[in-house]
Amino acid sequence: MDCICVATASPRAYYAIVARLKDAELQFSSRLPADACDDCEVILTTAAESKAFGSKALELESLSRLPGAVKGQILSHLTSGTEAILVGVDTGVRIGMAVFYGESPLDYATFRSISELCSYVVEYLRMVPAKRVVVRIGNGDRNQASRVANTLVAVQVDRVITVEMVDESGTSIRDSKGRGIRGDERAAAKIAFRKGRAVPERSRTG
Repeated sequence: MDCICVATASPRAYYAIVARLKDAELQFSSRLPADACDDCEVILTTAAESKAFGSKALELESLSRLPGAVKGQILSHLTSGTEAILVGVDTGVRIGMAVFYGESPLDYATFRSISELCSYVVEYLRMVPAKRVVVRIGNGDRNQASRVANTLVAVQVDRVITVEMVDESGTSIRDSKGRGIRGDERAAAKIAFRKGRAVPERSRTG
């Protein structure tokens, strides 16, 4: 994404924005606020300076501190939030997670507890605009899968989450894709794109 530009007169804001972009492993160009930014598709700046850049502006004050969520915020800004957030969860002793914006990977992680997983997922749901959110949970551990679904529904804010239970058979098979990604995370990525059975809201909240 070489269409990302950083333009601010504040040195402190500049270094804060750059640090988050580097953590997200995103390339960018640095500009002075007075420079022409016609070739920039998204301009990271401060709230006080954002009016000068119109709809291209993305404010530092609204950026997440999670690198993957920052990437998602920028992708969402570039696409006007028209893609879906897809979250795959591989249940088990180690809980694998994979998050995508459309088909673009945002994050892979492994957790030891449901509370840690859900807190992480909720950050994406709060910070990344999207047309819909689908959380697909592998049914390897049915009790744990149900608890994940119930927890996410209880903490959701300002949007509806579609929760699906997915047959995770075959997701642990190794393939050439996803090198460098842990097995639990690789399985979660496969689950994210595997259509499942929607969990009725009454079952999720009961």
